[in-house]
Amino acid sequence: MRFARPLALAASLFVLSQAASAAEVTPGTKLAAKQELVRGNGTEPATLDPGKMEGVPEANLAYDLFDGLVNTDPDGKIVAGTAEKWETKDGGRTWIFTLRKDARWSDGTPVTAADFEFAWKRVTDPKNASPYMWFTGQGCHIVNGTDIAQGRKSPDTLGVKAINDKTLQVQLDEPIGFFLKTLTHSSMLPVPKK
Repeated sequence: MRFARPLALAASLFVLSQAASAAEVTPGTKLAAKQELVRGNGTEPATLDPGKMEGVPEANLAYDLFDGLVNTDPDGKIVAGTAEKWETKDGGRTWIFTLRKDARWSDGTPVTAADFEFAWKRVTDPKNASPYMWFTGQGCHIVNGTDIAQGRKSPDTLGVKAINDKTLQVQLDEPIGFFLKTLTHSSMLPVPKK
């Protein structure tokens, strides 16, 4: 009886491996016109808008649908995302991100620095009532983020600027060692203005 459970598990794994082998795509195999990815997410998301997300179900899908400036690898280390490289100036108060030339939205249009600028100003603007409007200021320490979220300054004063289509400049109130890590939060994902 002690071996019944391990034996049943081994048999199940063998059957699954045989089914997977039979399902391999070989050259000349025609794929279905409609392909789907089914993700077990636990519950339905409340929104797919990064500026309105606040729960884990939304964040799970956000990371499938959007690519931030940087991402984390399986070990939690920062890796390139939409930004292929970045540099700091002014003792860590200014960050310059260069976006990948091949970064595109699902409709084929290029992802631009203006998409990040628009998204971050939008999430910080109190009139949009984002659950994370405080994050650009208190979390990321971006210039004027806290004042904007509290209604004391205009969203146009947020310390983020698209220098050109592929260059984004970010100004911080103070240098923080974990700044790149803050950029992996779902509220910091890009949104096209259109």
